[in-house]
Amino acid sequence: MRFSLKHKAVLIIIAITLVLSAISIIVSVRFVSDIIRNNFENEATNLSRTVAAVVDADAVENLRNATEKIYDSIDAEKRVSSDDWGSDDFYAYLANFEALADTEDYKTIYNQIRKIQDVNNVDCIYLSFVETESEKFVYLVDAAEEDPCPIGCFDPLYEENRRLLEDPTIGFPTYTTNTEEYGYLATSGTSIYNDEGNVVAYAMVDVAMPYIASARNRMLTILLGLQALVIAAVIALSTMLVNRAVVKPVNQLSQAARNYQNDEDLANHSHFKELDIHTNDEIEDLSESMKKMEHDLNDKIANLLKTTKELNASRMEVSKLSEIAMKDGLTGVRNKRAYDNDMQVLEQSLNEGSEGASDFGLAVIDLNGLKRINDTYGHEKGDMAIKKLCSIVCSVFSHSPVYRFGGDEFTVILKEQDLNNIETLTDRFNASLLKLEENDSLDPWEKVTASIGYAVFDPEKDETPGGTFRRADRAMYLHKQEMKAQLE
Repeated sequence: MRFSLKHKAVLIIIAITLVLSAISIIVSVRFVSDIIRNNFENEATNLSRTVAAVVDADAVENLRNATEKIYDSIDAEKRVSSDDWGSDDFYAYLANFEALADTEDYKTIYNQIRKIQDVNNVDCIYLSFVETESEKFVYLVDAAEEDPCPIGCFDPLYEENRRLLEDPTIGFPTYTTNTEEYGYLATSGTSIYNDEGNVVAYAMVDVAMPYIASARNRMLTILLGLQALVIAAVIALSTMLVNRAVVKPVNQLSQAARNYQNDEDLANHSHFKELDIHTNDEIEDLSESMKKMEHDLNDKIANLLKTTKELNASRMEVSKLSEIAMKDGLTGVRNKRAYDNDMQVLEQSLNEGSEGASDFGLAVIDLNGLKRINDTYGHEKGDMAIKKLCSIVCSVFSHSPVYRFGGDEFTVILKEQDLNNIETLTDRFNASLLKLEENDSLDPWEKVTASIGYAVFDPEKDETPGGTFRRADRAMYLHKQEMKAQLE
C-alpha cells in the first residue's frame, strides 16, 4: 500500500510524540521512585543509628555472650536455620535459647527497641550478631509484632555483607529487597559498640516501602493524560504537512528524542531547547511544544527536588522544636508538658488493657527550703540547689524518666528495674542527701535536703495514673512533716 507524504508525515510525528511521551513517563516515574526509595533508605539508616546509640550496650553484650555460648555448644549439624521454620527440628533447636528470653538483659533490650518501633513507621527493629566461624547471621532480640525471629534463630550471611567478616565496624549499609515473603523493604544495620570499642551486635531496621508503587501510578496517570493532549495537538498539526520540508525537522526531533533518552542528567534537559527549526508551519509549532514540555518537566523535577529538601528541613526543625518544648530549661530533664503527655500514654495503655500497662509507680520529690535559699543567698544559688537535687534524682533513678514538675518539685515514672527496687533506691536517695548534709566543705545551698514519697499503681485504689500520683504526693508530704518534726 502506497502512502502519501502527508500521511507519512502524520505517522512519523505521531510515532515521535509517542516515543517522547513514553520516555518522559519512564524517566519521571523512575525519578520519583528513586526519590521515595532514597527517603525510606535514609529513614532506615537514621533510625538504625538511633537504635544503636540508645540501646543498652552492656545488656546487648551480655545477651550476645550468653547466646553465643549456647550456639557454640551445639554441634554444627544440629543447628537448624530459619530455612526450616516450622519444623520440629527447628523448634527443638530454638528450645536451647528459650531461657534467655526471660533474662533482664533481654527484657531491657526488647523494651528499648519496642518503644522506638512503636513511635516510628517501620516494619520491624531487631538486634543480631554475626558468628564469624560459621558465617551466620544470629538473631538476639526481634521487636516485630508478627512472626518475630526468636533468639538463637540464624540465617546465612548474604554475599554482599561478607565484607564485615573482615571489618565488623562497617555494619550493614542500607539496601532494598523485594521478596514475596517480606515485601518491599529498606534494611539498614548499625554497629553497637561496648566500652572497649568492640562491635558486639548490630541494630537492624526494616522499613516497608508500600508507597513507591502508588506514587508511580499517580505520576503515570498524570503523564498519560498529558501525553493524550500532546498527541491530539500533534495530529491536528501534522495533517497540514504536505511537502518534503517536513523530513528534515522530523529527523531533528527524532534525534533530540534519542538524546533525551540517553541523557543521564534527569533534572536538566536542553535537547529540544537547542533545536533551531524555523519552518513557519506546524512542525515549528511542534518543536516549540516539545521545548515547552521539556521545560515544564525540568521545572516539575526541580520543584520536586526542592520540595523534598524543604520537607526534610522542616521535619528536622519540627523535631528540634518538639524536643525543646518537652525539656526543662534549667535542669535539662523533661518538663511538666512531657510529664502530662507520658501520663496520657499511661492512661491510654491502661484503658486499652495493654500487657504490662499497670506495672508502674510514681515518685514525688520536693526540695526543702528553696524560698529560704532564694531569700538568703539569691535566686542564682536557688537554681544551683535545684540542679544539685536534680542530678541526685537522675543518678539514683537512672532507669526511669525524671520530670521537673514544678519550681522545686520533681516526679519520676518508675518502671521495671527502678520499680522493683524502689525501697532500696529511696534509701539510697536519702543517704545521698544525708552525705551532703554532713559534708562541712559544701556551701549551704549545696547541702540540699528533700522529701520523697512514692506509690505503686494499684487497680483497686487508683482509677487512673493520677490517683497513683496523689498517693505518692501524700507520701511525700508525710515525709516532709516527719523531717520537720525531727528538726523541732
